[in-house]
Amino acid sequence: GLQALLAALIGATDALMRLSSRSVLEMEEKKYASLHDAWLAALRNDTGEINWDDADSFAEFGRHLAEWRSPLGVSPKERHSLVFRLSAPSDRDGLWTISIPKIPKTRSGLVSLGQAATLFAPLKFMQGREVSIQLADAVNFMRDGAKVLRDAGYRVDLPEDIAGEHVVAEADVEEIPGTDASSDVPRFVSKTTIRIDGETVDEAEIEFLLAQNSQYVFFRDRWIEVDRGVLREALRALRAQAPKKINLYDAISLSLGISRQGKLRIAKVRAHGWLRGLLNELKGKDSFSLIPSPKGLKAELRDYQLRGASWLAFLLKYGFGPCLADDMGLGKTIQTIAYVLHEKENAKVSQPVLIVAPVSVTTNWLREINRFAPSLKVYLHQGPFRLQGYDFEVRCRKSDVVVTGYSLLVKDFKNFSSARFSTIVLDEAQMIKNPETYSAKAARALQIPRKIALTGTPVENSPDDLWSIQAFLNPGLLGEKADFAKTFAKPIKQDARSPAAAKLKHTIEPFMLRRMKTDKGIAAELGEKREIREYCPLSPSQRRLYEEALDSFKTDIAAESDPRGRQGRMFALITSLKEICDSPELPAGDLSARPTGGKIARLDDLLENIFEAGESALVFTQYAKMGRLLRLHLKESFGRRFPFLHGGLSSAERDGEIKFFNESKDPTAFILSLKAGGFGLNLTKATHVIHFDRWWNPAVENQATDRAHRIGQTKTVFVHTFISPGTLEDHIDSLLESKRLLANELVVSGESFLMKMSDSEFERIVRLDGG
Repeated sequence: GLQALLAALIGATDALMRLSSRSVLEMEEKKYASLHDAWLAALRNDTGEINWDDADSFAEFGRHLAEWRSPLGVSPKERHSLVFRLSAPSDRDGLWTISIPKIPKTRSGLVSLGQAATLFAPLKFMQGREVSIQLADAVNFMRDGAKVLRDAGYRVDLPEDIAGEHVVAEADVEEIPGTDASSDVPRFVSKTTIRIDGETVDEAEIEFLLAQNSQYVFFRDRWIEVDRGVLREALRALRAQAPKKINLYDAISLSLGISRQGKLRIAKVRAHGWLRGLLNELKGKDSFSLIPSPKGLKAELRDYQLRGASWLAFLLKYGFGPCLADDMGLGKTIQTIAYVLHEKENAKVSQPVLIVAPVSVTTNWLREINRFAPSLKVYLHQGPFRLQGYDFEVRCRKSDVVVTGYSLLVKDFKNFSSARFSTIVLDEAQMIKNPETYSAKAARALQIPRKIALTGTPVENSPDDLWSIQAFLNPGLLGEKADFAKTFAKPIKQDARSPAAAKLKHTIEPFMLRRMKTDKGIAAELGEKREIREYCPLSPSQRRLYEEALDSFKTDIAAESDPRGRQGRMFALITSLKEICDSPELPAGDLSARPTGGKIARLDDLLENIFEAGESALVFTQYAKMGRLLRLHLKESFGRRFPFLHGGLSSAERDGEIKFFNESKDPTAFILSLKAGGFGLNLTKATHVIHFDRWWNPAVENQATDRAHRIGQTKTVFVHTFISPGTLEDHIDSLLESKRLLANELVVSGESFLMKMSDSEFERIVRLDGG
């Protein structure tokens, strides 16, 4: 069986190798000049026989052949038993030594030692257990030889105290007399001290080390490895006679221990005067002052939200870019609005704030600002009729806030670079996690003095994401990308608990505020349920279908005289408009189509963040065919199956979908028909409930929400209500909002209250606003 197959394979391989390695002349040749040539010919002929008449020479040739093949008999264990230990001399001119603690006694062990000499030539001169070598050979051994030997299976011991970062700087930072924290442009002086292994050195000693012309130098009775570029930077720092004048940004960077002077690392900084107090605030040792809640803010900030807005103001005051990285649902938007309103009310900014966000949430920003800070004038820059050139600049000057999308930041970059803004805010800042994208490059290129990043997922894939965001917020904070990769990204990818991870956290901690829903003091403030409106703008195709449906209705209703026929047409229009708001593919009824539209785009963004946080969601729709489109879309978007509960399932199928959701190990979304899944279920695994479309009956919608928000739910539930702005969804939501106490009376029978409206009232409800 297997042995016969193996033998056949070996035979075929042998024959192929013999045939492919010989020429026509060799096949005809019968006489050879030496036994060695005859042996080589035998390796290539069909029989493997050596044609040689002198039998006496075979014995000697056999011994030579055995010696030549002997390295193949050395086992990995025998190689690993050999240790080559490098020792440094005790003075500058002494010889280095490579020794082996134990000489091998077996023949194969001696062969192994001989093989090592072919990998690093000086080993062939070993006498007894050691060999003495010059500095140049020692450098070659540490740089290349040791690696070659280790790759071959040998062990190598190098002096532990030679390698590493030995040369660092320390700095004393003091304010220049006459400046203080309230100065517009506070100035400081920095005086540098150079230390090697903790010992202070002067110019003469660094010059002596450079004169040794090697990366391995003799320093105060010991050998160390140095980077000659670092030594040259250190020498330049000491030769600067006067202390270096720096601004506040550089002083803080220096004092946090995150700056470098070229290749020279600033290992320790002593801050003096009021700067020390400021640093303690940045590091969280002292509490910074809270701003008062803005007078024009039409909302009551929770304590942690007021602290977040104050933190933004605190960091931006001193020229640093903050990254507000609160967990999703904690209100990054309202905190940012509060900060903008505070700056406006205190006349600290005269130029507008630029907010860049994914297109799926730009309208949300417009609505939230109008809702919570109606005194702010907002311009939403998007759509085919958006302003350009001079008209754009004029509109910006008349606005307090300009909102746009990432794609338009790139497409209309000339507009944004010519206009003047006080602050730029990047919402969902993980959109620039790749520093090479056009969006990231455009954001970094804008010359806007104040910068804010908002993200619930600051590290989506790797530490590299942090570098890109900080390169936008605080250029130079984390060094060049290549240096960051070497110092942080690579070590952290290999071991998430490495010292590099702790160092990176220490570095960015003052500039990133990350709070979770589960944090003490925050969970208690959230309450059991939080409701969030998600405004999802219509796509151009949705607007076209919406307008066509309205035009068709106006033509039909004008010719309708029967009251019952009138109500039927009104109901049909409402259904049609709601389906168009969900997706332009829904009214057509093609269940194999990939759905599009504003709600789909927002759902993708929202679920991506929910899944990234390790959480799950319920997605309710009143249309079973919309549920089918969503299931298909989510499977294609996320590459896995999503459960779907609707009225057409058998009892066993229904139980199977529920079980699939509850027992899924990964974060997931459960798509549910509002009628089929709106009651009788316990789905407390979900911490987010998404109402993809509206039933306009609070009792029905709350009952659906309570699938997740019920006994057994230990976490805050976030309820996301999708609304298409400018449509009947928006108008009815405003109606309910303004008459909240009468909501149950208004919609106790679902949408039937719309049938009782006058023609003018109904027209106002279904109209399409905006362009």
